[in-house]
Amino acid sequence: MENIDLKQKLPGRLDEFRMLHRQTLEQGDRFWAGQAKYLKWQKEFVSVVQEDFSRGEVSWFGEGRLNAAENALHRIIEKGMGQKTALKFYPGPGEAPRTYSFHQLNEEVLKLAAALHQGGLKQGDCIALNLPNGPEFIICALAAAYLGVTYLPIGGHLPAALVADDVRESRAKLLVIAAHGAGEEHAQTVHSLLAPLDIITVGGKIKELPTLPEYTALAESGRVEPAYPRADHPLFAIYENRLAGQPVGAVFATGGFLVQARTSFDLVFNRALDRDEPEIIVNTLDPSKSACQAYGLWGPLTNGIGIAITGGDEGIDTIETLLEGEGNPAMICRPGLISDLRHQLGQNRLDTGNRFSVIACCGGALSPRLADFAAGVLVRGPEHLVNMWVQNKSGTSLIHTYPSPELNRPGSLGFGALGVEPLIINDFGQVCKTNVSGNLVFSKSWPAMGRPTRGAEAHFKKTYFSRFGGLFETYDGLRCDQDGFHWFMGRLDDVIKVRGQNLGTSQIESVIVSHPSIDEAVIVSTQGDSAEKLTAFVVTRGEMGDEVLFIEELKAYIAEQIGRFALPEKIVITGELPRTATGKLVRRLLKRIVAGDAGDNEDTGHLANAESVKALIKKYKE
Repeated sequence: MENIDLKQKLPGRLDEFRMLHRQTLEQGDRFWAGQAKYLKWQKEFVSVVQEDFSRGEVSWFGEGRLNAAENALHRIIEKGMGQKTALKFYPGPGEAPRTYSFHQLNEEVLKLAAALHQGGLKQGDCIALNLPNGPEFIICALAAAYLGVTYLPIGGHLPAALVADDVRESRAKLLVIAAHGAGEEHAQTVHSLLAPLDIITVGGKIKELPTLPEYTALAESGRVEPAYPRADHPLFAIYENRLAGQPVGAVFATGGFLVQARTSFDLVFNRALDRDEPEIIVNTLDPSKSACQAYGLWGPLTNGIGIAITGGDEGIDTIETLLEGEGNPAMICRPGLISDLRHQLGQNRLDTGNRFSVIACCGGALSPRLADFAAGVLVRGPEHLVNMWVQNKSGTSLIHTYPSPELNRPGSLGFGALGVEPLIINDFGQVCKTNVSGNLVFSKSWPAMGRPTRGAEAHFKKTYFSRFGGLFETYDGLRCDQDGFHWFMGRLDDVIKVRGQNLGTSQIESVIVSHPSIDEAVIVSTQGDSAEKLTAFVVTRGEMGDEVLFIEELKAYIAEQIGRFALPEKIVITGELPRTATGKLVRRLLKRIVAGDAGDNEDTGHLANAESVKALIKKYKE
């Protein structure tokens, strides 16, 4: 579009920005075609988008062909930035960081791509990556993309049985898995479940399995040519949950995801700043989330911005080291990290005067208390703390604030991304008036939009397109104020977000009830400073003896079935659950009990045993 030149800054005035946003909606094809031109295409696309929301079908940049790794590395090197830092890894306290320039990272990717090619992998195949955020994950993902091989990030929080399920469902021909420290036993168990699948280990050695350096060293000298898959070819896939035991999730197309990741990163972290654009972004997100792929991998690299990774240690000392060592970094994180830093720092101040140029938070609501802390300690001012609305299906942030005074309000989710129009409607499908809460939906697709994984097409259509015909439903409740800022009002289904992971309360409840000693179970979530907290109320089938030991046994069972991230902070054993005269469970009372406002000034927020619960249930029934 002639009036949208991203070589210039975004308008900082609210009225000018809203006019710009409207133009990107009215001329959507032209806008996204312009953004796609920033990338290198082996074959130009002939259409921008083809969509049929009544059937849940979407395709962007038809007939176009491109290579994602080439756009993230080769294209940047060709611009003369080969010696610029592309990746910096901080292993831990006292250890020197590992630094890769764009040229060096490219060489590592080409070597691994050659080894994967020699191992028989080709365009259309899939590899699974059960790795933490680190150089090995980045290199594996880029090498896979170079060959046109789809990669599947699998969260490190998942138990071995679920990892094996995901690998089988994806039909992956290779698994790369972390095997250092406590991960060695996990890797061995996964290996036993998946043999004879080819497996490569990272960080540790398991008998009969090659390590990543050993595997790469086996490759013959010489380079393999890049693949140029069609724009709708899967770049990566993510499994989010299970439907009747089958992993289901989203697949992200190479062309659409790359275009929107590059554009979104550029707008939020570069073009909205009036000065001091960052040269590196600190990524603390889990690779099994699409936000990590957008803002911790493809977004920064396609913009020529480096990535810094901490290796899991994100305490105050590491943050101070990053601020001193990088000079002007940005950061993307979950609100939980802000909460952890606040507790660690207490009343003290950072031992550095440097600050992050931008901190973007996603994966949960950022409370006013945490926003005030971050604004006073971690960034230069409140407008440099950005909120992002991202779901795994969205690929990138579709609603966010900007690091600009008029385009940011503490606590707000901000505006629809350029080229994206959020709608807030009531249960009858009517657009809500200003400041009236309703259902967040989208009437049109966006380039990075996820597609259903194989076998989940009917579930995808029923879940996201059936309630409001022709509209994509998010199950989030929002309101929009008179200036166009969106505000989060809560989830509209039973999905909760725990430590950055989406879970249905029914999913956890069904696992607990599957324990032979449990008759009923109810999960209640309450919002803490940075994330939702879980409390489980359970009815047992008999006397448990030592209640403390039984609760520990139950926690171990939950961790084995789902993962430790899903463990309730408190498990309360009670003889009954509150129900109406017709037998309907009264969840609101349990929520009040956990929140501490049920009863006559009784501190029920820290339940010691079931007696207080029983008393409150009895009081309710009376």
